[in-house]
Amino acid sequence: MKLKQIPEDFLVEEKIKLKKKKFGDYAYFYLAKKNWTTVRAIQEIAKQCHSSFKRFKFAGNKDRVAITKQAISAFKISKEVFENIKIKDITIEFIGFGDEPINLGTLEGNKFKIILRDLNKKDIKIIMKKSKTISKSGFPNYFGEQRFGGGNTALIGREIIRGYFKDAVKYLLTYSDDKNTESVKARKFAEKNFGDWNVILQSWPKFLGIEAAVLNHLVKIPTDFAGALRNIPKPIRRIYVHGYQSYLWNKGIEAVLKSKTKLKKEYPVPGFGTKLKNDKFSTEIKKLLFADNLTLDSFRCARMPELASEGVDRLAVTKPKKLKIGKPESDELNKNKLKLKLTFELPKGVYATELVRNLDG
Repeated sequence: MKLKQIPEDFLVEEKIKLKKKKFGDYAYFYLAKKNWTTVRAIQEIAKQCHSSFKRFKFAGNKDRVAITKQAISAFKISKEVFENIKIKDITIEFIGFGDEPINLGTLEGNKFKIILRDLNKKDIKIIMKKSKTISKSGFPNYFGEQRFGGGNTALIGREIIRGYFKDAVKYLLTYSDDKNTESVKARKFAEKNFGDWNVILQSWPKFLGIEAAVLNHLVKIPTDFAGALRNIPKPIRRIYVHGYQSYLWNKGIEAVLKSKTKLKKEYPVPGFGTKLKNDKFSTEIKKLLFADNLTLDSFRCARMPELASEGVDRLAVTKPKKLKIGKPESDELNKNKLKLKLTFELPKGVYATELVRNLDG
């Protein structure tokens, strides 16, 4: 089974409620994009608006290899400014104005249209059978692959929580499972020349803007790793911390499922306010934190307290709404194979890739 063979195979649109007005401090617009992460798309929009990334707020990150549509708010930026923006594979649709920025609380959920490819008749039967089970009983609510970015998100987050900012910068610049050839080459060069910031910066790809901001700071103040990281917008730095928390939660749920213990309704995403007990989930979290020389109190992020995270409860199992599977069709991208079209809705914070993973034989 192949997912996201082309961006058009994965369409996602936010379900969101906005209190619109004729006038207000915040401009609302829909951002439709392809082959862009949400953060990089907004960075480019901010650049063309001659504005700061901090003025833009959104409810969640959307996939890069996909066609996505989500609402964005921008503080005190006029409608006319947006109408003049032209960026490849990005479309902006003005919605209106309001008094509040968009945030996670604004989001109700997401609607998906997905095409699964490279299937045979046996695969189809398995998917049909499993879809009935998922519609009835749900599926484990793991954080999906998108939560972990290029594979370094949780690693960067762990080092920020520990206060090891030099190591966080090293993971940021040198480690990623990104398949982009230019990115791979740049990161290998950065690893070889780590500490020689000006040399790295001179050959650094322009599309890796977050890393470039860090490098620019280090060129000026070579050992100020905390200051370098603070050149990354706070919402993005929070993503790193949340990435590590998500990694822990996934491992905890995995341990419970392997032990054949019945899942509880909710489990805590670990933070400084979390109370762990002696159940299988808690034992696994304690073990992982101990191995990383951390405690729950470490999530206060003492050396970067603006990223402190109290933790939150997360449903262990979730159900899709309106899950429908179309009739098998010939797959034009894979010879002698079939494709299936899926449509469904998920609550906010739930990953469609995890639903698909549970359909796979």
